[in-house]
Amino acid sequence: MSDAPSNAAVRRPVDRWRRIPLVLLGVVLTACSKESAARRTLSQGMALYNEGRYDEALPALQKAREAGLKDGSLLYQLGYCREAVEKSPDPRRQTWGEAEPLLVQEIAQPGGATLERLYYLTVIYSDTDRYDSMTQYARQAVEQFEKGPNPNALGGEDWFRLGRLHDFLSEESLAEAAYRRSVSAYSDGKGGAASYHSLALARVGDYDLKAGHYAKAADAFDQALKLYPPNTQVNAFHHGLALLAVRRYDDAITRFGEDKDETNTESQYGGDLARKAKAVEPIDDLDTDGSPIQRLPEEVLATRVKEAAAAFRAARVKNSYRSGDALPAEVTLHQKRFVALVIEYLLRTKGIQEFSLKEGFADLVRN
Repeated sequence: MSDAPSNAAVRRPVDRWRRIPLVLLGVVLTACSKESAARRTLSQGMALYNEGRYDEALPALQKAREAGLKDGSLLYQLGYCREAVEKSPDPRRQTWGEAEPLLVQEIAQPGGATLERLYYLTVIYSDTDRYDSMTQYARQAVEQFEKGPNPNALGGEDWFRLGRLHDFLSEESLAEAAYRRSVSAYSDGKGGAASYHSLALARVGDYDLKAGHYAKAADAFDQALKLYPPNTQVNAFHHGLALLAVRRYDDAITRFGEDKDETNTESQYGGDLARKAKAVEPIDDLDTDGSPIQRLPEEVLATRVKEAAAAFRAARVKNSYRSGDALPAEVTLHQKRFVALVIEYLLRTKGIQEFSLKEGFADLVRN
């Protein structure tokens, strides 16, 4: 009997084998827990990205990536944030190179062709000058979502992306319609992140400025910056033009002064015009013969600008005054007409420097 195994000895191997599934289950649960934590971090990072808070989104997205998540949208947003924070396109291009094959795989899966993924791939292919692929995915997004079974269910962010996709496809009128639908969706409470609302408003403002709807353009640009102040898509020069047109001179001077782009010189002229207009406001809408200045044919407008410049210069020579003095009545009269005509010329042509230098009246604008 002493050689017979005890019951405990017999059970021990059985217990050990029974514990193996529990160990495996623990490993699986730990992995799932880590992935869930990474997914939560990713969601936080993406939320910050959609709000345009790229410096805050970057560490969250990096952490999600370091946790082992393989997600094309994660890498796209990570690349965008890296450029915004590191002030160089190289990190973005590197990360987008990793995002591309993942996005292609994700889109190929059943139900994986989301508007967001199609948009991201379109941007990547445009950035690398692969226009056939860009067109393919942009067209797929438009056909699947804008022309799909339920476009009324799309929100503000969706319509903004569709507007951008039409831009990539060089479909200007369709792009404008999509951007306007984006703004309308936000107004109807079907929007999304304020940053996308701001971006859509910036595009709508550009269209309104081009159409000569200056009050609407100024309002759109104002709203865009109020919603998302860092929005660089609100062009300072264009905003300044809209403000100049609606005679908000102080605001126009400020915006023109913030122009750091290639239009900086034109903005300097715009700011000086605003100062001259403010000094003699209100400015007349009618020229001296009663013609509405906004309706003057372009060649007539150019001729009248030159005539007004000559009369303004003669009045300044005739009337002696110093800087800071009240303007003589004759100078005021001619300055009113001169700035009204030059402002109209600037609004139409988006440039006054070359014309003023050629015709010899640049000093009347700048001094």
